[in-house]
Amino acid sequence: MPLMKQALPGIRMRSSNCQKSGPDRISALPDELLLHVMYFLTLQEAVQTSLLSRRWKNLWASLMWLNFDAAKFSSIRTYRKFVNNALQYRSSLPMLVPLDAFWISTVCDNSDDSLDYSDIQPWIHHALNSKAWALGILKHSGPKPLSMESYPFPFTSVYLKILGLSHCFIDDWFVQNLSSCCPVLDDLDLMSCAIHVTMFSSTTLKSLAITITQTDKDFPIEFQYLVIDMPNLVSLSLEEIPRRIIHLMDVSSVKTASIFLFSLSFGHSQVQCSILSALSNATSLTLVSPSVYEDVVPKVLGRDLPRCATFSKLKRQHLGEWFLSGGCYPLIYLLRRSPNIEKLILQLDTQQRLAVESLEKSGSTATCRGIKKEPRSSYSPCQPILALSLALKSNPFQFRMGSGFGDWVV
Repeated sequence: MPLMKQALPGIRMRSSNCQKSGPDRISALPDELLLHVMYFLTLQEAVQTSLLSRRWKNLWASLMWLNFDAAKFSSIRTYRKFVNNALQYRSSLPMLVPLDAFWISTVCDNSDDSLDYSDIQPWIHHALNSKAWALGILKHSGPKPLSMESYPFPFTSVYLKILGLSHCFIDDWFVQNLSSCCPVLDDLDLMSCAIHVTMFSSTTLKSLAITITQTDKDFPIEFQYLVIDMPNLVSLSLEEIPRRIIHLMDVSSVKTASIFLFSLSFGHSQVQCSILSALSNATSLTLVSPSVYEDVVPKVLGRDLPRCATFSKLKRQHLGEWFLSGGCYPLIYLLRRSPNIEKLILQLDTQQRLAVESLEKSGSTATCRGIKKEPRSSYSPCQPILALSLALKSNPFQFRMGSGFGDWVV
């Protein structure tokens, strides 16, 4: 049986010898236009066109963006078979067909099975051999993260610029090889990965994003520093990395920084870190932690404040509830060192929400109208507003409700 028919079980298409109702004008269109149309199809639908006629037989294989999504299949077994056969078919063509982007998502709603790295490794090899400049394992589920241990480092490429990985084990070995084997990589997105790395250094990365892993068993056992040294980084996003103490070294090119801390960000309140003090060139800064009453985060960040230079380029600031500690000292300190601030978002914990109807400032005094404090809130509802009136000495400003209940936007 032909390879593509093996990859498409259950497909029933009319023979090309069937009587036609009119001329086939679509097949007469140039390849470039037909391929453009195929981009709007699922990959399974695109492959099915190979059964229409000889004109269509190899056309789908010229697609330069491939997205294999297991959610479109009835089981992981049929998904694996489809991907293997599709890539085998591409490899059998007389000339190499280059790729721009290669994406795989291995989560199937109708199956409890999962793929391990031995299944995925040949697919990555095919994509990189086809000179893909963007590659991603966008979704993966399984009993444990994908581990590349005992395999050659897979992402060796002089073309790869964008890499996204989901539910993978990331350690120092991975990061060191990534830096040396991907000389033009400038965008890295680690989604729900097990982060065990301690030193992250790169001279090429311009964007780094690390999002939270939800599985406790994937957390590192001990608290260790995560040192990030990336002088050309422009965008940095770190979301609740468990038992990794963030220490930013040279990130002097960062313009947009978003960092979310939580109870497992620091082992104790005496930890030394470098976060705020390393981001003085940022134009947009988000630094959020769940609650001021978890006093570890405010104490650690508070010791970093005196090392901060003037945030002369900062236009947008988004702060979590840690800014309330010490009588709003962090808020006052940061605002006085942000002379060009245009937008301030103060995010309050859901346990301490305030219903804000109208807040106004005139001159150097702040008036608070229509503020209602919810029960069990233990600080004054006007405390942040009074802090603002002390910190901002000129230009009237207005407050409004943020997109989340309890957020204030200046």
